[in-house]
Parts: sequence; C-alpha cells; structure tokens
Amino acid sequence: MKASTSKNENKLISILSAAVFLLIWKTASLRIGTDIILPAPETVFLRLLAISGKPEFWTAVGATVLRTVYGLIISFALGFTAGIACGTSRRVDAVFSPVISIIRTAPVMSIILLAMIWFKTDIVPVFVCILMIFPILTANVKQGVNGVDRRLLELAKVYKLSRSEVLKEITIPSIVPFVLAGLRSSIGVAWKVVIAAEVLSLPVRSIGTGLQFSQMNLETAEVMAWTVMAIILSWISESILDLVIKHRRWEAVPDDK
Repeated sequence: MKASTSKNENKLISILSAAVFLLIWKTASLRIGTDIILPAPETVFLRLLAISGKPEFWTAVGATVLRTVYGLIISFALGFTAGIACGTSRRVDAVFSPVISIIRTAPVMSIILLAMIWFKTDIVPVFVCILMIFPILTANVKQGVNGVDRRLLELAKVYKLSRSEVLKEITIPSIVPFVLAGLRSSIGVAWKVVIAAEVLSLPVRSIGTGLQFSQMNLETAEVMAWTVMAIILSWISESILDLVIKHRRWEAVPDDK
C-alpha cells in the first residue's frame, strides 16, 4: 500500500515539475517576444505535428533509430567481450586499458571529424556511437566480472568445471545487473552522439540533418520540434529497458504459494 502511494506521489511530483518547466518556458517566451529566439511551447508542439505529417519526417526518424540500434548492438557485443576478457585476464586488461582511456578522453567532435574523413556519411554516426559506448559497457562488464563471488569460483574448482561452464553458469548470471546498468547509462549517450554526428556528417535521412537544415533556415521552432522527437525516442528506449529490468526483478521474487 505504501509502495503504491509512493509511486503515485512520485508521478504527481513529476507532472508538477513538467508543468512548472512549461510555465517557465512560456513566460520566458512571452518576455523575449520573438519566435526566432525562443518560441512558445505550443508553437513547438504545433510545428512538431506539422512536420510529423510528412513521410520524410518518419523516414528520417527511422534512419536515426536504425543507426542508434546498430551502434548499441555492435558496441554491446564488443564491450561485453572485452569486459569479460579484461575481467578474467590481467594481461588483456593491460592491453585494453590504454586504448579505452584514449577513447574515453578523446573529444567527441574530434572523433566525428575523423570519422567523416574515413567513412561514408551513413556510417559516421554508427562508428561514433560504437566508440563512445564501448568504454562504458566494457567498464561495467569488467566491474561485474571482478565482483563475482569468489566462493562460487572456488566451488567451481572443486567440482572441476570447465572455463566455459564457469562462464555460463557463474560469471554471466552474476554480471547481468552490471550489464543492464551499463546499457541504462549508454542509451542516452547513444542518442546524443548519433544525432550530433548526423548534424555534422549530414546523411540524406536523419534527425541530425533535419536539425541542421532547420537551424540554417532560422526555424527555431522546428529545431526544437526535432529535439523533442529525439527526447521522446530516448525516453521510449530507456522505458523499454526499465521494463526489462523490472521484469527480471519480478522473476527473482520467490513464490510463497
């Protein structure tokens, strides 16, 4: 009962917070008095409705979604493999640590500009996404491997389990929370870097291209409309992952019946 009350309170607080934000936005828009600087919330909403009625809009959104999904899948595969290897072998960790540190500290814009030299415009956002997400997932998986219960590993030695069996039965189940946490942190970053790369590389179809052309035409409301769409996509993807995490927690609860 208390849990449901707390959830309702949190939802109410979130709604009030959003209402206050919109009120501040509306007030600031009225004070400035020009849509080129800051259009009103309803202006942005109407502009979003207008552009979403065009097939080109959804083609652009779909292309950006595919690039983000491709980037996440590839970076997950690489990060998961590298994280397992770094967590189980100090030599492998010594090899990967400098590379991961360089990638993590390199400016995103530098990576985008280099990628524009190396790849076609459609590949640039995917490549940048992979490089940005790879260190996050690798670090989380490595942390999970290092945190595996040593007693379970000692028990595996007693029963003479093979490395593949230890990996399948002990390591992977133990690191699932770390993997999910890494994915949770990566999703928002993925949308940001993919769209940022699209703004510079200008693929034929993309949210980033829509943002760039709207800015060039001084269509501030349209820039914000594309931004709202990007925020919605990020929120949907994070909500889907949250549902997966909640489902796992539900499965983990023992049945008292």
